[in-house]
Amino acid sequence: MHLNRNPTLCAVYVAIEKMELVSNADIISDLPDSILCHILSFLPTKLAATTSVLSKRWKSVWISVLAINFEDETFKDSNSFRKFVFSALFSLRDQKASIHSFTLKFGQSFRCFKQYEFNQILKYAMERGVENLNFDMSGKNRLITLPPRILSFKTLQVLKLSHIRMRDYDHVDLPHLKTLYLDRIYIISLDYLVKFLFGCPILEDLHKKKILYPSLVPVENLNALPNLVKVSICHDMDTLMTLVCKAKIMHVEKMSISRTRLTVFHNLTHMELSVHDKFCNKRCTRLLGILPHFPKLEHYIIQDCGNAENSCYNCWKHPITVPECISSRLKTCCIRGYRGTRHQFKFAKYIMQNANVLETMAIKSMCRVNFQKLLELSSITRGSTSFKLFD
Repeated sequence: MHLNRNPTLCAVYVAIEKMELVSNADIISDLPDSILCHILSFLPTKLAATTSVLSKRWKSVWISVLAINFEDETFKDSNSFRKFVFSALFSLRDQKASIHSFTLKFGQSFRCFKQYEFNQILKYAMERGVENLNFDMSGKNRLITLPPRILSFKTLQVLKLSHIRMRDYDHVDLPHLKTLYLDRIYIISLDYLVKFLFGCPILEDLHKKKILYPSLVPVENLNALPNLVKVSICHDMDTLMTLVCKAKIMHVEKMSISRTRLTVFHNLTHMELSVHDKFCNKRCTRLLGILPHFPKLEHYIIQDCGNAENSCYNCWKHPITVPECISSRLKTCCIRGYRGTRHQFKFAKYIMQNANVLETMAIKSMCRVNFQKLLELSSITRGSTSFKLFD
């Protein structure tokens, strides 16, 4: 059942087991239907449906669960998966029951679903007030086009899309959407992505991995998303950096610091960067050099991937002036993947010497770092006498 993935469900089962040990009674049977539905909502729908064999009461429980989770991994072939999905939705489930969470995920290359069937499934979820929608077509060879009606989900709060094609649409109205995940989205133009994002007026949490589009939007013509709190980006680009510059928390994977034109992030307090060899070169703007764009930065995490010493020998140089965020704002700094290379040591040294209000400097090594190298760090003169250094 993969209970380790569901902390809430684990806690419920532990509590039940303790109660049964004390009373030696069937506690589960005495739980109200609402609690049983909540427990089943953490399970794949196929597994939840199997509880119907327990008793007549359980037959009415699983069909009223508010969370639907269809994943093809446990089915022998695509046809059996398709039959189960349509049977569960249109024959077995209580047609009056609401749906709060709906997941349709393909882990294999199933071809039996047609475009109109996906439209029909999404329409079913819409009509039942879905709040959390996860539409993941990663295992399919052919792309499914996102139906335009999905862009007017009035109740939607969380939307996750993967391996989807987005074509022309005239109107986007997602008034309650707060969290958006986009991965491998194929879109006709970046203009449509911008329109999509601005159709989510209270969007707070944006996760973007890979979006393919043929044309660009001039950066100077864009405004920032007004309510964004958290953003996670893989392969950053100028346009998105402009759109998300009001965020307070930012995580960027595989950041191309040599190519990205940054605007000023006036609200950003937490930043995590993942730096890879292929994005480093002699012309890079340097990890310290970009910090003036984040004047309120308090927490700075760097994931150093690969052997950057070879490809970016002199990458991290000291800026001419100490950035404001380092001298008066930075409270915690963490270097993950530390190997004690020359540029890593210089970077850590600069932070320790110039961060006057630093509270914690964490060095996370990929392997066992030479004790002498750690000793060199601990002996550095510190700008803040109260911060803790640990590995």
